[in-house]
Amino acid sequence: MISQLMRVMPSLPSLFLIIVLSLLIGSLTNAKQVRSTLYCISNPSSFTTDLDSSLPSPQCFRVQNGIFTEILSEKPNSNEVAITLNGFVLPGIIESHGHILQYGEMLESVSLYGAESIKEVRVRIKEFLKKHRDEGYGSREKWLRGIGWDQAYFGGIMPTASELGEDPELKDLYMMLDRVDVHCVWTSNAVLELLPTPLPEAPPGGVVVTEPGPGVFCDNAMDILIYPLAPKPDVQQKMRWVRTAMSELNRLGIVGMSDAGMRPDDIRILESMARNGELTTRIRVMLECAERNAFCPEEIQGLKLLESSKGMRDETLLFGGVKLFADGALGSWGAALLEPYTDKPETSGTMLINSTDLKRVWYDAGFQVNVHAIGDKANRAAVDAFENVLGTECEGCNSARRLRIEHAQIIHPDDQVRIAKMGIIPSIQPTHATSDMAYALSRLGSERLSHSAYRMASFFPSESLSSAYPGPVLGSDFPVEPPNPFHGMYAAVTRLSPATGTSPSGDGGWHPEEALSVVQAFLGFTRNAAYGWFQEERTGAIEVGKWADWIVVDRDIGADETGHDLRNVQVLETWVGGKKVFEREKVEGNNGLKKLVVEIQSFLTGATERILGNMKTEL
Repeated sequence: MISQLMRVMPSLPSLFLIIVLSLLIGSLTNAKQVRSTLYCISNPSSFTTDLDSSLPSPQCFRVQNGIFTEILSEKPNSNEVAITLNGFVLPGIIESHGHILQYGEMLESVSLYGAESIKEVRVRIKEFLKKHRDEGYGSREKWLRGIGWDQAYFGGIMPTASELGEDPELKDLYMMLDRVDVHCVWTSNAVLELLPTPLPEAPPGGVVVTEPGPGVFCDNAMDILIYPLAPKPDVQQKMRWVRTAMSELNRLGIVGMSDAGMRPDDIRILESMARNGELTTRIRVMLECAERNAFCPEEIQGLKLLESSKGMRDETLLFGGVKLFADGALGSWGAALLEPYTDKPETSGTMLINSTDLKRVWYDAGFQVNVHAIGDKANRAAVDAFENVLGTECEGCNSARRLRIEHAQIIHPDDQVRIAKMGIIPSIQPTHATSDMAYALSRLGSERLSHSAYRMASFFPSESLSSAYPGPVLGSDFPVEPPNPFHGMYAAVTRLSPATGTSPSGDGGWHPEEALSVVQAFLGFTRNAAYGWFQEERTGAIEVGKWADWIVVDRDIGADETGHDLRNVQVLETWVGGKKVFEREKVEGNNGLKKLVVEIQSFLTGATERILGNMKTEL
């Protein structure tokens, strides 16, 4: 910032320089006298009315120490300097289900999304290797990783290791490629050669695919047989992945995210980054034991995060309970169904856990329990377990514990009623619906699809239910789906693919009876998400006393009630705790004096807060 100022100083009016230097000196020498920073909106959004009915279309707000301290309906009639926010201001987006380490790794891997043939997969791998020549990818010490393949593009047949090695340039490389849902990996012959001959049997809850040939391992099979063979990234590499992922999330307007399953050693990495003030996105982590679906109190000994109910470092790192897995994914026939798959009647999917006892032991230990459940059998098992601990007479009592079902994709109508009665939180990814709509009918059949699958509007509470539960929390499950939240809202409102703007049912959307309104979709990424975090008093809206997390976008997202314009939204700025963590446009030369003044104001504010912040005791 100072270097930017010095570069343009010779052409700045002397009066302007005097003012700037006076502000700088005054801020640093009289830091304790600065109470708050005033921000005013250039384009107050009419959408704000739907989010805060007590104060329609606010014009300005004040921030102090990372908290909103005052919301103003008009600009103050004073000489107070205000930072102008050029665009439409909204509460920051909370992503309710993602995987930050995997996303950071994906950004450094081969993207296989949309690859329409195995040949195209090989071409993309070779392009990646050419770009990263002499970096060691494909060696025993540095496996080549990729993500995004889908056997639906390969005639519905799972790929094989031999097909990867048909190209002489690839045949000896160590490769592990994640399916689009991250529930299966496709390995090369070099990886297979590390396994015993013949191939081990699939462990319970896993699948070893052998037809038409070996190479693909799903769920517990990849966890138990393949992952232990892979090179382990070091701490510095994982920290780089987190930084890379946060930068991209900030660019999309995401101020907070639930990491849906992180091992204790990786949580310790985030603790270190939080202590150093490196987190530009609030991360609420769900604990996942080193052995999936276990009870591991010994592994979490010494986690600082568990010692503070308010989290670490200005609440940038928070604890979100435990993650358990009930089943696999629909695309790889791993979702556990009550009845067999329509297109594969020999299987009903794979239950990874059906233990009410395990859910109870975590519940009794005081943890928020989050259960991955996609199929209707897995969802029934989760609802049964939650009813077992909440009680059959529970009506809205889940507000005290906020038990969640992650994905909640296919749920029998009887269990939908039970979820609503208890106030269980469905954590839904709208783009899963629009990605799965290409094959959901063939997997599930028309009857099951019409009454059980991909509910959204049905999960908003009716007025007859007395519950604090506000409605489903929304996310993307990145890197399974792209993390753009406005694309998620678009999918929820239009029931169309954000990538193509189409659906198998035409322009009206896929099962439009479950479409959300624009307001409902936005609430799923803000207020509802905050409720899922136990943080509805701290975030999810621009209100006094809440974290100063907001974004500036290029349009009023409420202007188009059809939701079609949502996929065109551009985020201009992202602010977390009153600090700007992303800006789309940069100041360039003397033409940016106005923006430079804003940057200087922001710098002075930050300097002041840092001085005052040194007086605070933090974890």
